[in-house]
Amino acid sequence: MSNSDNTTESSTPRYEAVVRVSEAISVCREIENLASILADELSGFLPLDQLDLLVFKENSKEIEWQVWGKGPVLAPDVPIEELPAWHIYNSQEPFLITDWKKDERFPRLKQWMATIGLEPGTVLRVPLTTPHLRLGTL
Repeated sequence: MSNSDNTTESSTPRYEAVVRVSEAISVCREIENLASILADELSGFLPLDQLDLLVFKENSKEIEWQVWGKGPVLAPDVPIEELPAWHIYNSQEPFLITDWKKDERFPRLKQWMATIGLEPGTVLRVPLTTPHLRLGTL
């Protein structure tokens, strides 16, 4: 077996997962269920403790809606400008923190998380956007 055959075989479950995610999104009738559906489908190939979708009101710092895939999380008592979601929304760049304890950004958020007993390991967020509109983050 050549390397290219091996790569194709190891990629097949990922491609199948992407198809399942796409199908799940297309049949979702209630937006409130979208994060839960995505969490279920993505956790088949991507280990995750939590998944949330956050959408900002257009041209605003106000959150229009936020839904969670594995149960609700308390909203942090931190200004929106000091949250990773706002950073991602503005930069439109994916965001990865591999070790939350070592990362120096977002000190007030880290302090708030410590007071409620939340201690994430890795944090990954990506922008949600269309060709014409910035929406929020996943």
